Formats: sequence, structure tokens, C-alpha cells
Amino acid sequence: MRWRRRAVVREYGRVPEVVCQPALLNQALLNLCVNAVEAMDARGGRLTVRTSPSGDGVCIEVVDDGRGIEPGHLPRIFDPFFTTKPVGAGTGLGLAVAFGIVQQHHGTLTATSTPGVGSCFRIELPARPAPR
Repeated sequence: MRWRRRAVVREYGRVPEVVCQPALLNQALLNLCVNAVEAMDARGGRLTVRTSPSGDGVCIEVVDDGRGIEPGHLPRIFDPFFTTKPVGAGTGLGLAVAFGIVQQHHGTLTATSTPGVGSCFRIELPARPAPR
């Protein structure tokens, strides 16, 4: 098996503390990173994880230079069981789970993508969750 070369770039800005469940956010970020790596072709690619302040909260971006997402698929990518992978190659749950976790933290998860260029998944979390 030939290993593909991938670069991981970390661009961490100073951000406020966030009230969260770290294990859950870790799962959401892991799902986004796995999808990003799987979107890269045999030549490898670059995965960038970036944090920055956003209003009174935090922004986390997971950016790849993979194959990108077709415009017709973009509205459905957070739907449970939606996948563009062949049968048996994926469950279609990774992005849906990440989306649900971010919502549990009163945040938003959005995606932008250009086919052939790559994708950016952006999580925005409030520093303090809204009262229930």
C-alpha cells in the first residue's frame, strides 16, 4: 500500500472559553477531519484546522483542498444517512452526528465548497449557552 502525503496545518487564535462537553465536540471535530481526509485524492492534500474569536464566542473551521462537494449535494450533507460513497463504504452519519452535537451546544455548523477546490466546515459556538 502506498501512503498518501497529507499536511495538517493548525492555525489556533486566542479564543474565549466555551461552556461545552469536550468529548462531544471532539467527536464532531473528528468526524469533520475524517471526512476532509477522505475527500483528498491519491496525491494527498492539506487539512487546516483554524480557531478564531467570533462575536462573543468561538469559530472553528476545518478546511480541506479535497475534491469538494457538488452543489446539488450541499443542501443534504447534514441529513442522516446521506452519503455519496459507494454502498458499504460509509454510513452517512458522520456529518449528521457533528451537526447534532454542535446544535446541542447552541452553535451552528455550516459548509461551503467548490468542486475540485475543497470544502470549509465552520462551527460557531457561543461562549456561554443561552438559558433554557
